Amino acid sequence: MALTVADVICDTRPSCLTDLSKNYFTPLTLPERTAHGPDRPAAHRHSPAAPGAYEASLSRSIGVGGNILITLSSISPASSVFILGGSALALFGTGVFWAFLIAGIVSILIAFCYAELASAYPVAGGDYSLVARALGPAFGVATFFISLISLPLIIAVFALGVADYLGVAIHGLSPQQTALVVVVITTVTACFDIRTNSWLTGVFLGVEMAALALLTVLGFVHMERPLSSLLSPEVLDPATGQLAPLAISGLMLAVTQGIFAYNGYGGAVYFAEETKNAARSIAKAVIWSAVITVATELVPLIAIMVGARSQTELFGSDLPVEAFLTERAGHAVAMVVMLSIALAVINAIIAITLQAGRLLYSAARDRALPGTVAAPLQAVSTKGRVPVLATVVMGAIAFAACFVPLDVLLTATGSTLTFTYLFIALAAIHHRRGGTTRAGYRMPLWPLAPGICIAALGLVFVVTLLDPEQWLSLGISLGLVAAGFVYFALYLRPRRNTHLLLLDAAPEETR
Repeated sequence: MALTVADVICDTRPSCLTDLSKNYFTPLTLPERTAHGPDRPAAHRHSPAAPGAYEASLSRSIGVGGNILITLSSISPASSVFILGGSALALFGTGVFWAFLIAGIVSILIAFCYAELASAYPVAGGDYSLVARALGPAFGVATFFISLISLPLIIAVFALGVADYLGVAIHGLSPQQTALVVVVITTVTACFDIRTNSWLTGVFLGVEMAALALLTVLGFVHMERPLSSLLSPEVLDPATGQLAPLAISGLMLAVTQGIFAYNGYGGAVYFAEETKNAARSIAKAVIWSAVITVATELVPLIAIMVGARSQTELFGSDLPVEAFLTERAGHAVAMVVMLSIALAVINAIIAITLQAGRLLYSAARDRALPGTVAAPLQAVSTKGRVPVLATVVMGAIAFAACFVPLDVLLTATGSTLTFTYLFIALAAIHHRRGGTTRAGYRMPLWPLAPGICIAALGLVFVVTLLDPEQWLSLGISLGLVAAGFVYFALYLRPRRNTHLLLLDAAPEETR
């Protein structure tokens, strides 16, 4: 699949956009590449571009709060609780408490890595931009390949699930047709200016946070057992229908599910060039997004476990969170909440589409793509200064992915996160060991934080290898990484003087 992405981008771009770009899009002017190391101090003056920096292109119009709203929307804590959290309750019982707590600690440590790298390199492009600059261009291109495939496929996975939640009010919806409509609407929405999207996603985020608050209140108001009952991990034994101790291997699996449930706080980096005072504030956006995510997912799950009338019935349910909600609040309230989850999923798709567009825009601006492909993709709209074409292309790939069976999409994206986090942790170590002189946030516990992350990710790899059903997913991720290295070695490295520039973003005026 990775070998055909360039073809997809070229073939799906309407020819009329070439003429449209002459009037609607502002072409990006790039400075000539200059010799500079990764630790060249950033200039702090207001100018179109500093030496070795890109021209200012995106609209720097949101603050830390706006960035956090979009980032939390892409994570969608409510849908994580209902889908991944519910699945974890059924599989691991009260082991969810320790597993999601450990996963939360690991996630915050990973957020420290993101925060330090993003503070040093506040450039749009997310994981790809950070890894390419801090760890090396070959690893950066491999990360780009992972994100280029996984982001639109994740959008398709989310979109295909919308019908399940809307179905409580509108019966007979086709998952695929609903997904196609949702992808079109969210792609158009993502082409609005960043400030409008931060407010829009913020409103939707408020709705899903209200649903999580309801779960929390219902659980703690109707406490059936003390919090101490969660300290001994127990799971439902299908043979006896009773709770039994959870094995260590089961707890390890639950930790990996928790890490996936919290994923997304690194998405704040995609909006580094649209966030004011990014060199100082982007680290705050990453860390606060991680902390809020862990709190808003873990606390409701704890409330559900202590507030359910019967844990055996809760863990034996096909949909534990929905079953708890119906039990404590009634069918009517449960239906309203399920509709709010549909809005949460749509909100997440908007936010992820915003990220996907900036990924492609950043790679095109870096000249990580062939010139004929990169030229139109690095353009931004005159009004709003949004990478419209890059966003539309990623939306088109997501639209096409909606025709792929859901199990295939899940398999293709299942192991990509592990490699991305691994590269980020390695980049955090390499960045500091290189004797960087860049100003910015410095994580506590270095190098303990990235070291623990690498160990935790090693655990995830072991768990994956022990599960034959995950081998295909792991193989796909390895294939994407390998394709990225091959593309770098055969195409980008021979053109290193003109391609993969990896310059800094235009500096802001010091305040």
